[in-house]
Amino acid sequence: MNISSQTHHVFVGSNDLANTGIIRVLSLSAVLLFIFLIPWGDGAFDGLPRLGGILAFGMSFLYLIFHGSHRNYNFFHFFAVLYGAWLFFTLLWTPDLDYGLVKAVTDMQLVMTIFVFTLLIQTKRDIVFAYQAYVLGDLVGAGIIIYNYTHGIESPYYNRYGIKNIETDELSIILALAMPMAAYLSTQYKHWFFKLLNIAAMPIIFYAIFLTGTRTGSIVAMLGIFYWVFANRKASMTVKASIIGFFVIAIIGILSFAPKASLDRVFSAGKSISSGTLNYRTVIWSGTYKQWKENPVFGLGTGGLGYALSHEHVNYRAAHNAYLELSAENGIIGVSLYLLMLLSLLYYLLQTKLDDKSFLLSLLMIIVISQMALHTHHKKETIFAFSMIAIHALYSLRKNK
Repeated sequence: MNISSQTHHVFVGSNDLANTGIIRVLSLSAVLLFIFLIPWGDGAFDGLPRLGGILAFGMSFLYLIFHGSHRNYNFFHFFAVLYGAWLFFTLLWTPDLDYGLVKAVTDMQLVMTIFVFTLLIQTKRDIVFAYQAYVLGDLVGAGIIIYNYTHGIESPYYNRYGIKNIETDELSIILALAMPMAAYLSTQYKHWFFKLLNIAAMPIIFYAIFLTGTRTGSIVAMLGIFYWVFANRKASMTVKASIIGFFVIAIIGILSFAPKASLDRVFSAGKSISSGTLNYRTVIWSGTYKQWKENPVFGLGTGGLGYALSHEHVNYRAAHNAYLELSAENGIIGVSLYLLMLLSLLYYLLQTKLDDKSFLLSLLMIIVISQMALHTHHKKETIFAFSMIAIHALYSLRKNK
């Protein structure tokens, strides 16, 4: 079966035929399954996405043997390798080698995942399928959250709802990343069903974010909505009026059916900022900054922050700020390599056309902004978003040459 011919009429820009050999089909399917599992798989049982990742790695290795690699790599991939290697190197002086080794191995696996995504996701069709797999996974995750709310199953945090084995704040970012993806997909398909599916996904996912009661996720999710409005800037007045009506109905629905405790927490963001505590994050940040000053260039070593903070009577292993955590554990060198990854992605996406640029920038900004209050730099959803920005930008640049 020729997948390209089957999907040619479904979305815009699908005229680039892909190699549809059985190894490629199976390998890409394994990667898409892994992407689909990222938002919710741990809720089925802890480690399900890891099993999906092992399958994707195995099939990708098989594809590499039969088809070889390509040259779709850029400075982002180079900095990612240096970043992963540095995190491993700093284990030499970490005060918590056991935990540090777990973190370093995880980060190195994530760096390898970047190359798996880049190897298999090559065409416009592949890119659309990858985004769609993630959005569908988020819809499953949103369904689990809504189910837990309707059945009174709270997360470990009072009056907040989530998915088992997934930290609630991280979950909100997993959901938020799907917002611009769904908006983008709604502009790519020709068939009304797929357009409607992705438009309907946005209020469902946004409602689930409210149920998590996470302020950061609720704020950055708005970037997806802003992108959707921008993507429809050339639409007819009828379409624009429909979008406004859709937003009004969606907001009324969310405010009507979300629990009061979740709404109160989400809308308390301003109070948290004005009080100066940011939900006690400033205490953690102060301790983390103090540890960074002890060894600003090389850092404490991967995984060493929790051990160091315990001596400051701060019982946290993470800094609730990706940039501070990397600075403290891996020094100026570590955080600089991470920032170079971000800057390389920004460099490539800024060279794309306006529609792609606005979409990819919204994805990147969700991560950059959320990581000022969260530590999602070593998470699968972050690496997936980074990889897709690099793949999408490179494809767009090649196509427009």
